[in-house]
Amino acid sequence: MNIETTSFAAGRHFSPYFAGTKVGNHWSVADFDAALADTEIVVGETAGFVRHVFIRNFTDASNGVAEITDANRHLLRSGYRARREGELAVLTRWFPAGTVEVTRCEWLHLVLYRAKQCAIERLFIEADWGIVSINSATAPEAAPLGPTAQMRNALGVEQGGNGKPIDAKEYARGVAYWNQWATVGGS
Repeated sequence: MNIETTSFAAGRHFSPYFAGTKVGNHWSVADFDAALADTEIVVGETAGFVRHVFIRNFTDASNGVAEITDANRHLLRSGYRARREGELAVLTRWFPAGTVEVTRCEWLHLVLYRAKQCAIERLFIEADWGIVSINSATAPEAAPLGPTAQMRNALGVEQGGNGKPIDAKEYARGVAYWNQWATVGGS
């Protein structure tokens, strides 16, 4: 499978300021993509222009999420943020870096878009598939997409989404999961 990290994923997952799974502590994007080419990939769900793949974590990436408990709930922060310039800012919440303990993750969940969808979203790649998100995982399975991400997707490319309409069942799964978990990192 011909895969390349998009500029969108590189700007997030290789940045020390990103709230979520960070790969870039000791890895450049080029080194990550080169190592990925020699890594066994477990292909998960594929639907239209999206493919979910899983790889054993060969980096020093830690879990990008932490469970919300009574002991740490007071540490949660929230604010309106856009993931990149020109995108609609939406309400997000996170644990600031260093406030909760995280461990190295066992799996990385890569969300891939076909090159044609990447081009629609102004993410130009040479490969057949572009990585748009790198998430930590405890097993080769995807956590539900968060409600905010689902809403942004439904708003379309003009607002930073991908045009996929909201599915009420998937939205409810996302709410249930993200009421128990929050991303880690950022300020």
